[in-house]
Amino acid sequence: MRSSFFLLTLLGTVFMVQAQHSRIVIQHAGTVQVFSDLTAAITAAPNNADLYLSGGSFVLPTGFALSKTLHFVGAGIHTDSTNATGATIMTSVDGNSFMRLASAASGSSFTGIRFNMSANTAVGLGVSTVDQTVVSVEFSRCAFQQDVYVGVADPSGSSVAFTECIFNRRLLGADGAEAQLTRCILDYQAGTGAEVSGFDGGGLVLLNCVGLGTRIGNAGGATISNCVFTRTSAPFWQSGGSTLTNNLLVSSSLVSNMSGFIESGNILAVPVGTIFVSEGDTDYQFPDDLHLQSICPGINAGTDGTDMGIYGTSSPYKDGAVPSTPHFERVDVAPATDANGNLHVAVRVAAQAD
Repeated sequence: MRSSFFLLTLLGTVFMVQAQHSRIVIQHAGTVQVFSDLTAAITAAPNNADLYLSGGSFVLPTGFALSKTLHFVGAGIHTDSTNATGATIMTSVDGNSFMRLASAASGSSFTGIRFNMSANTAVGLGVSTVDQTVVSVEFSRCAFQQDVYVGVADPSGSSVAFTECIFNRRLLGADGAEAQLTRCILDYQAGTGAEVSGFDGGGLVLLNCVGLGTRIGNAGGATISNCVFTRTSAPFWQSGGSTLTNNLLVSSSLVSNMSGFIESGNILAVPVGTIFVSEGDTDYQFPDDLHLQSICPGINAGTDGTDMGIYGTSSPYKDGAVPSTPHFERVDVAPATDANGNLHVAVRVAAQAD
């Protein structure tokens, strides 16, 4: 009964989106509420509630900080996979507001949302030096168009996991903070410094990721395995004590200005044109195909015998980046009712695997 009611609620939300009205459905303990305003929805949502966001843009309130555990599920971020609903975009209207999480928001999760703020930051864990232990936060199939930071100052006890996410800017971490990236895409090139920086103390873990021009820096004790880096100079910098295994590099040098690291199975000096099926400018776009070419030495060269990069592991990157909730792939609504007053609607729904 719950699934049927939820599906009908989502269906109604899709039709409202067709009329350019974004909606948030709150589900908790068998009850459902519907809102059109994100601020009102967050205020009304009980702790640990699920918030299902339709396609469209949702504006965060000025000075926002999430102070309860909530689970946000968007319609998706990929243009091809959100034709019926539109992508879910979380945004702000001023240069200071972004998705900021206080310690009381520990355990929150976000799926299928593009974060595109007016501020320089898209998401931040911690609101001050005395409130920056935000733990067990998860982001799945999300995209970040501005910086993401984990922790406000050194040291921080915050921890976060990113799965199949796209980073268009930097990922920054305080010493002691933890971040695990699995099958993620990083495409920003800062020019100087490092696009992924911090987490000193062993808190940074990258597994089966792709870094398009990316450098990892100041991340002592990091663990980086089965990743692909197209940077033409050493992608690992000032991160002593790290463990680097089975990564594929365009660079002929593995590290720069670091010592005491452990490395094995890394493949260096691979011509960039022999790596991906289709990616030509180190700026990721959805039409790019990051499968490895058949001639790429990263094929079956991961630590588990699968490919290096995002299509490795027993659960490869999901094309389309669609959330695992029931997803509306296509909605066709007749322009008018028939002679009997019936409105013909054709809906195609797919249940997504995790």
